[in-house]
Amino acid sequence: MFQKKTLITVMVASAVLYIALAAGVAMGAPWVQAFDGAVQSAVFPLRSDALTPGIAFTSDLSDTVPCLVVAAAVLVYLLAARRFKAAGLYAGMLATAEVLVEGSKFLLSRPRPYGMNLVEFPWNASFPSGHTFVAIVAVGFAVFVLVKLHPQWPKGARAALATAVVLWVIYIGFTRIYLGVHWPTDVLGSALLCGGVVLPASALLWQRIIPE
Repeated sequence: MFQKKTLITVMVASAVLYIALAAGVAMGAPWVQAFDGAVQSAVFPLRSDALTPGIAFTSDLSDTVPCLVVAAAVLVYLLAARRFKAAGLYAGMLATAEVLVEGSKFLLSRPRPYGMNLVEFPWNASFPSGHTFVAIVAVGFAVFVLVKLHPQWPKGARAALATAVVLWVIYIGFTRIYLGVHWPTDVLGSALLCGGVVLPASALLWQRIIPE
């Protein structure tokens, strides 16, 4: 029960913060600009001609095609294991998050940080970060599903997987800011929407419909 209340609390708090952030982005609020400027001032001095190609390559590992590959692999595994409810939840969660992210992009149409980019811009709007969404939802929830379906795995292995996912999400968010293709608040928006709302909602649904 405590876990359920905690998940609900995280969802509500993240939803409120996301709405406030989206409103600030839409209005060009000074605090949004101040936050973006402060983070960029900390990240941009780290730029290096030697590092940028590698960072650009690894950042692209969280793009649409890798997302589809990961999602397809997880779905094939779940269907082969006859875990149909888990497969449906995973697919539904991906679709829901995609709609929320793309809907936000369409409604806000925030321009990318032009003139700060080290690589070519993607075609779509800036807020929230799609790459961060992929890292959190497609990869993060895939690991959640695997860990839940295999409780016999050693605790150390499960903890290592969870830690790797968290570090991967942080790294992808960093790369989007480093490369200048997203504002820091774009990354924060994805973290709040996908990590703070969609993942807890999915965990709650898992508790309700997936037998342990």
